[in-house]
Amino acid sequence: MFKQLIFDCDGVLVDTEIIAAEVMTKAFTQCDIHISVEDYLSTYTGKTISSIFNSLLSPDQLQKINLKEFTHQCDVDIYNQLRPVKGMQDVVRTLPFPKAVVSNSSLWQVKKAVKHIGLEDIFKEKFFSSEMVANPKPWPDIYLHAAKTLEVNPEYCLVVEDSKSGVKAAVDAGMTVIGFTGASHIRSGHADILMEIGASHVASSPDELKELVATLTS
Repeated sequence: MFKQLIFDCDGVLVDTEIIAAEVMTKAFTQCDIHISVEDYLSTYTGKTISSIFNSLLSPDQLQKINLKEFTHQCDVDIYNQLRPVKGMQDVVRTLPFPKAVVSNSSLWQVKKAVKHIGLEDIFKEKFFSSEMVANPKPWPDIYLHAAKTLEVNPEYCLVVEDSKSGVKAAVDAGMTVIGFTGASHIRSGHADILMEIGASHVASSPDELKELVATLTS
């Protein structure tokens, strides 16, 4: 049934979401926005920095911020602290089918992350960023763009996602989604939330993901 494996990047391949929460909540205080790490993880994980700002600030407040500069500095701070999801590199290498990465992050971030964990030869530049489409996750645009570019029907794509916005995007694109809950930012009850949004299955670790993919593709 499946012909293409697609991975989200942050929170699936690299364990950036907890780092992002720590960096972003600290940075937001500069704008008099006070959010706890727990609140950030439960509400904003998987969303772009610009969309978070747009939801928290009025148009007048946004005019006082150089959003591009602020976002870039946060990105740099986050990606200077990259660490892989433990065990994911080996599992990705052993899974069948062609593989691609679809992320809300900038293209340079995706490339840096994949290079950091030594999987460039596996993904072979099959990287898709929200920069490439009009709307980021939770809209399905980037997944539909990836399927079109890869010349694979969405129904033949098996996606691994950790965030609510990512699962919704892939499901709305017509793809089968495995919710991944093996990164350090995941909190209790997250698996149930991903299933409610539309994930068909949930894997709590890279090894569990490997077994699940084997079962689904046998």
